[in-house]
Amino acid sequence: MMFKMLLPCALSALIAAPVIAANDVRGSEDHPLLSRFPDTYIKSYYTSEYDEFLVATGPRTGGELPPVLRLEGKVTTLGYEANERKYSALQVFRNYEKAFAKAGFTPIFTCRNDDECGGKFVNKLYWYGNSARRGRDKGLDAPNLHGSRHQYFYWSGKAEVQGKETYASLLVAQTSGGRFPTKAVLDIGEIESLDDDRISIDLDGMSKSLAETGKVELEGVLFDTAKASLKAESAEVVATIAEYLGNHADQSFYVVGHTDSQGAFDFNMKLSQDRADTVVRTLVQEHGIAAARLKSVGVGPVSPVMSNSSDNGRSENRRVELVLAD
Repeated sequence: MMFKMLLPCALSALIAAPVIAANDVRGSEDHPLLSRFPDTYIKSYYTSEYDEFLVATGPRTGGELPPVLRLEGKVTTLGYEANERKYSALQVFRNYEKAFAKAGFTPIFTCRNDDECGGKFVNKLYWYGNSARRGRDKGLDAPNLHGSRHQYFYWSGKAEVQGKETYASLLVAQTSGGRFPTKAVLDIGEIESLDDDRISIDLDGMSKSLAETGKVELEGVLFDTAKASLKAESAEVVATIAEYLGNHADQSFYVVGHTDSQGAFDFNMKLSQDRADTVVRTLVQEHGIAAARLKSVGVGPVSPVMSNSSDNGRSENRRVELVLAD
């Protein structure tokens, strides 16, 4: 199912071909499902074959985030800005809204400004909900997008596109007096199961790696995206690690957490430490390993095994290692 953005003031017409603007950010392109509002350019662009994305399902009433769906799959984020101030946020929003409806999307949640969306809705959803967006959505200015200085509109919805469960969210914003051009941030996520072909560790592999290099990557120890909570499918691997530790009671180890370079440095340092802490705590509390034998260390993105310039490289860099301490 393919659809294009409806023309302003001519809502029955469709754009027949993708739009390319000379000032689009390098390497960017419109998502194949949805073209841009006319006379806009791509100011920021991000795409990943597998990442987390958040879709708000209601207004923010307290806590850090509004109620959200935490989804995983192929993600594309496009930040658009109008070339002229004459296009109001409402005009841009209504065009997108009609295009979504024409394409068969069912709305999940829509709101306007903090009065309907909840206090600091954009700030919390786009800035603190996913720290990687802070340097990615250029010009969004999410921390200040609330109160009377701006007007904004939010929309989220769901559809089935070519057999895939697809979600979209849209934020359109403009300063209240219209002094600056309207901006729009469009997220499209296609739900997918992670094809993780990394081989889980076994006792022989652990022994060989530790004997040769003094460390072993704990393949199959998986965490929820941007969190320190272990996925359920990690249980068997953790049990194997515990068995190895039980067979080598005279050895002590560092449990070292690593991240990729996406997002804020301080966030990644804390995340890597928290993940290492989780592995140690699980081994101690659930498998009876002596706490004195394990020390957790988080090094964030400072020791990559591959370049962070590709999805594959970033995936390899997100890991936990067991390092022989003596």
